[in-house]
Amino acid sequence: MKFKLQWTLIIISLAVLIGSTAGCGTTIENMPPIINSFTTSPANVSTGQQTILSWDVSGATEINIQPGIGDVDSSGTLQLTPPVTITYTLTATNQAGSSITGSATVTVTPVVSGKSDLVITDMWLTGSAVNYKIANRGDADSKPSHTYFYINDLMQSSDWVEPLAAGNERITSFGNFNWNFFGVTPIVGATAEQLTEFNVKACVDAESEIEESVEDNNCLIEIWGPPFTYNFAANAHMAEWRNEAGKLQWPIAGDSGTVYLPAGDIIMIICPPKVSNGWIQAKFGNFSAPNFWSPVNIREIEIPQNAKFTAMVSIMGGDPTDSARVAFGYLDAAGSLVLFPKMDINSGEAPRAYEIDLGDMAGKKTEFFIRVEAKGGPIKGCVKWQEPKIAQY
Repeated sequence: MKFKLQWTLIIISLAVLIGSTAGCGTTIENMPPIINSFTTSPANVSTGQQTILSWDVSGATEINIQPGIGDVDSSGTLQLTPPVTITYTLTATNQAGSSITGSATVTVTPVVSGKSDLVITDMWLTGSAVNYKIANRGDADSKPSHTYFYINDLMQSSDWVEPLAAGNERITSFGNFNWNFFGVTPIVGATAEQLTEFNVKACVDAESEIEESVEDNNCLIEIWGPPFTYNFAANAHMAEWRNEAGKLQWPIAGDSGTVYLPAGDIIMIICPPKVSNGWIQAKFGNFSAPNFWSPVNIREIEIPQNAKFTAMVSIMGGDPTDSARVAFGYLDAAGSLVLFPKMDINSGEAPRAYEIDLGDMAGKKTEFFIRVEAKGGPIKGCVKWQEPKIAQY
């Protein structure tokens, strides 16, 4: 009886101890969501200019952005034209009722009235002549000015611009420029193989002769010649694939994930491992191999100007409840993987455009990643990537 009494006291003490600690701390289920990023870019604009609002949230069942936007997916972007300085507030809530808020501000500078605002809206070739369209978007007539024409950042020609009335536009050209200096004659309609690539730029009021209402919109930059393109589907068989268990060998099929190319270099099908929150990703670069039996070498890709990553993504097959998350990323200077804002996709939805602007990375060299994650439980279907590529625009 003595031993039974001792064991009874021990059990009661443990029960009291467990009960007293059960309410302490925060369990995983009660933790608030995580706002990975919530930004505006650019954060400073003039009246009438646009900004991109981007967000990426983890662990939330409901995400709301105010003012005026409402419920959104866990990650995404919106192109906005705010009339005045505004602070957007994101509120993320999970099933347990835990929530977190974040803010992102865009500062809008009013356009000064009573001044001209010269911009170049278009630029094109007629034979070997460089034509451009200039417009005055201000509310006052402009004074005379000069427009400069650049090739690969070197000034090659100038054009005298007569006064232009407010709200009017005019087509003019650089009449004293000879393309033969570069050894080519770029002809409209020529194939990519017949053209050399040029980074061309025209800047109105190049000598700052006019005080304008907006001073940072005078230049138009374009790429003439064969545009850069990198096709991810065409290089999928040489990419370095891995999942949470480690590196995968091509061809990839089975419980660890499946990747196949049903339409050559147009479509890439990626199926993550059939486990909760399973993921699979691939590293892409410039691939080379001395011969068929040699290992593939991956070199960095140099990002051109005006480049974007674009793809149409959707879930195919599987269960109506399937939900996945797609991401595009790159290696930073320290060799760490950096992912751009992710996008959630659900079974039964129409293909959605997934676009990442790489303009701020022009001139950098890196390797890129494509990643697919099961959102929550395992998905039975696969993610279809249609025409995943980096291209110049």
